[in-house]
Amino acid sequence: MSGKGPEAAAAADLAVAHDYLAKVMGEIDEEVLRRRSSGDLPLRVERELDELFLKYSPMAGRDGSLEEALGVVEAASFIDPVVPVESSKPGGALVKQSIRRASLWYMGWVVHQINQFASATSRTLRVLDDRVRALQTEFDAQRVLPAPVIETKWAHGPGAWWVDRVLETIAGQSGRVLHTAAGDGWFVRRLAERELDAYGVDPREGRIDRAEVEGLDLREEAVLDHLRAVAPEGLGGLVLTGVVDGMSAAERDAVVALAGRIIAPFGRVVVHSLSEAGWTSDDAPVEADLASGRPLRSRTWATLFGRAGFEVEVIDGPGSLDYLVIAVSDGGGEGVHSTR
Repeated sequence: MSGKGPEAAAAADLAVAHDYLAKVMGEIDEEVLRRRSSGDLPLRVERELDELFLKYSPMAGRDGSLEEALGVVEAASFIDPVVPVESSKPGGALVKQSIRRASLWYMGWVVHQINQFASATSRTLRVLDDRVRALQTEFDAQRVLPAPVIETKWAHGPGAWWVDRVLETIAGQSGRVLHTAAGDGWFVRRLAERELDAYGVDPREGRIDRAEVEGLDLREEAVLDHLRAVAPEGLGGLVLTGVVDGMSAAERDAVVALAGRIIAPFGRVVVHSLSEAGWTSDDAPVEADLASGRPLRSRTWATLFGRAGFEVEVIDGPGSLDYLVIAVSDGGGEGVHSTR
């Protein structure tokens, strides 16, 4: 007996659907790039479209809540046993009315029990929602707010030692290049000067107003939220500065996993991080004391990216106060190199 089983057929259908979705997303990216180049798509409009998509996309909106889901459940929980009897055929309405009278006593008894069950279930979910909200309120009151960006003057600015090295690494890279914690866009500007399709994100409020005036493509958005929204192989380069130092272990794992998905073949991921010595120095920012984590050793980052299939180079900064990790997505397997 030959032929595909149900599971194989379903897997094949899913693969076709993924291929079709990738094709559509590619066409959308090409149209966006064309309109961006011709000036038909202002940066502010593009950002507003991104925010609307994240807000209203099914099961993915940032503003979605259990309250909204329960509203949908309650709206669909009532079953009406009194069926309509309108008919376009002569005598049809009379026949339907007769059937409804004959069966309504039976259907009404069954539907009443179903409606009771649905109502009890909805009330139970409401109780659970109230308790979850109470726990969330208590948690928010006790937790320490995270420090999404940790920057020092000597390590995060145009005069930092790593800037020229990263520009050389990214030079000639095809595809879009993203800089995180972009601030006023100083590094995005340097990338654009090298004719790279560069843009940036910054989770801090009020940091991108000046960049908008200068025409740079910067977005006020949480870094991980933005990376999750990037299409597969949608970036040629990713430069992470000021954001990985104080991340939790789960956030760092997410960064590596997302980089493996969104970086195109032969693309590059650059991680700049303070070392333990830089983290505990007297001129370290106060955010270092509020962060949920602490910097990893450069070797740890190299191992994480190596396991994800990147070729990795580690470069220590002056005085070993900070370092660079340069990871290249070339499918060549695990490899770690160091420059001391």
